[in-house]
Amino acid sequence: MQPIDYVKALTFVRRGGSEQELKAAKLISSWLSEMGYKPKLEHFHIYDAVVKAGRLALIGSGKEFPVMPVGLSRSGDVEGKLTIVHAPEPELVDKNSLRDMIVLTSNSPRRKWLKLFVEAGAKAVLVVVANHREKAVMMLSQALAEDLGKKIMVGSIAYKHAVKLIEEEPESVSLSLHHEIKLSESQNVIAELPGESERLVVLTAHYDSTPCSPGAQDNAAGTAELLEVAKKLFGKRFFRRVRFVFCGSEEKGLLGSKAHVALHAYELEKMDLVVNLDVGGNPFVRIFAKTIGTDELKSFVKAALFEHGIPAEVKMETYSSDGMPFSRYGVPSVSLGRGGVEYKAHSPYDTPDAVCNVALVEIANAAEVLVEKVANARLLPFERRISDEMRKKVEDYFQQR
Repeated sequence: MQPIDYVKALTFVRRGGSEQELKAAKLISSWLSEMGYKPKLEHFHIYDAVVKAGRLALIGSGKEFPVMPVGLSRSGDVEGKLTIVHAPEPELVDKNSLRDMIVLTSNSPRRKWLKLFVEAGAKAVLVVVANHREKAVMMLSQALAEDLGKKIMVGSIAYKHAVKLIEEEPESVSLSLHHEIKLSESQNVIAELPGESERLVVLTAHYDSTPCSPGAQDNAAGTAELLEVAKKLFGKRFFRRVRFVFCGSEEKGLLGSKAHVALHAYELEKMDLVVNLDVGGNPFVRIFAKTIGTDELKSFVKAALFEHGIPAEVKMETYSSDGMPFSRYGVPSVSLGRGGVEYKAHSPYDTPDAVCNVALVEIANAAEVLVEKVANARLLPFERRISDEMRKKVEDYFQQR
């Protein structure tokens, strides 16, 4: 199979913790078995949310606007006046202006914003999203849901509907947001190549999708690229072991990679690099490589890819994907991907017609180059360390989720 064939076979909604996600895991496991690996599933529990209903209506006229509940926030029905929060940071908002209000904002429901709305006594929050994400189901992280999600109703509304809503200049509105929260099971798919030592190089890609999206670019593409790397490396023997981790429930807060880090905490000191593949398929934009480590790692990645004629934009910065939980515990990481034109992740329009096989092969080749160089090196070609600046950025990332 070519990488694009994997993408097409995986292009169906694969919500974390669902039967569809398990179906995808079994497909990945079967393909790895056909290559000669002995894959295994590692299961972990998550909280899932199934949307029931969302409704916003003008009190008086009864005119309605479509809204979506944000998963793992509070369900309920409220009435109140609308207010818009434009401020770029919570500390710039007058808390008194939010009491008993229903807030419209384009700010994502991160910890700092939900903390503000809860402390200020807002009745509910509606996050304004791009029109192509009108049917997308957003989800609070498991930790954020436990700390703040139970205390406030959160929903989303498409930009086009939000504009019409405020043009109505309503006195007050009624808002209804309901979803069911349940305990579910997700899983990672694991395969490994033995090495001469106990040291490890880990490759990751998440195979789940958001609840409304068939997830071709995000991230059947990365899954296909990782399968391609696994196929090309099978039968080779390196100094370091090479582990492939196909992560479940990434879209719900990096839950698969967090579960792997927790289950394999005893091995973290043996892991020298994580190569993460997330978002791909566009041949008209450069590959990006986002490193978490030191300048040495950034220079190594840039030189290794340049040596093999792979143009890439290499930056040292965080990337909201499965490399992060490893780097939080000191493991350097690099995330490879490409977005750009026709990038419609987290929406029903993320379909295979925007994915090109050539683009998938190029990222698979880039990952293979990095993995082989590190896996074969007796002496690691960069310092196995994360700079203080990057450690702070990684920790700040998790503290906001």
